[in-house]
Amino acid sequence: MKLTQKAPKLLRAKVETTLKPRLRSLQDMGFSVTEIVQLVSTCPTILLHNIQPNLNFLKSLLGSNERLLKACRRTLFLLTSSLDQRIEPNISLLRECGISDERIARMLVMNPGFVVRKNKFIKEVMEHVDELGVPHDCGTFPYALLAVLNMSRSKCDAIFATLKSFGWSQPDIVAILRKNPCVWTLSKNNISDKMTFLMKEAGCELQYIISHPGILSFGLEKRLRPRHEVINFLEQNKLLDKGHSLAYVMKLTEQKFMNKYLFPYKEKFTALYNSYVAAVQGKHHVVAEN
Repeated sequence: MKLTQKAPKLLRAKVETTLKPRLRSLQDMGFSVTEIVQLVSTCPTILLHNIQPNLNFLKSLLGSNERLLKACRRTLFLLTSSLDQRIEPNISLLRECGISDERIARMLVMNPGFVVRKNKFIKEVMEHVDELGVPHDCGTFPYALLAVLNMSRSKCDAIFATLKSFGWSQPDIVAILRKNPCVWTLSKNNISDKMTFLMKEAGCELQYIISHPGILSFGLEKRLRPRHEVINFLEQNKLLDKGHSLAYVMKLTEQKFMNKYLFPYKEKFTALYNSYVAAVQGKHHVVAEN
């Protein structure tokens, strides 16, 4: 899409007094031509605003142009939002919680949208996370904050209700927010489907899932089910000893999993290998050979 389509006001901007000085300012700050093109392509309206204060502040915090570009690509308003009313107050809130600048920088790269929200909103989310059982001095507080940031209280309640319906206790659920905040970004249906699979098809005890909550963060159709079916098939054919930890198997990278559990049996069980590859690609589930 052309810049003028994304920002029609550029057509009325004066080249000598507006556009050129803005581009020159970016060059003076050490941005390469390629980086300037990326910035302007992401948010062309930066050529219509004095973004130097935002750039100076964010670059100082993030430490590199690369990080800054990543954050800008994820939130278009990062460079044009009010530094005094939004960005600096929100960063100050995090610092007051004892969060280091390096961790704040990582948060900004992961989800920069929070710094352009109203300060009152960020305070309310922080209080909510604290109410859920993750205090400010907890090491995972920043990640819990990012997980809850775009969730309504009704969605939080739905997650609690869903997990409780499978036997989770309140402390167990809070522990997920501490250990694996990303689980909280899942929908109640997603969690329900995975819990049903793990308990009914994979035969996991509830306590095992509670002890390894990260297993819920993996995709059901492209990782949990296909890998379980491969392991189950190999065990049934006495090619593996019983008791391979499901959590361990799911955490393996794709290459390591295939090297360990598929490549050694590829020639003998070609259909199993092909079915697994298809399942990972989203085509169908593994069909075990007899």
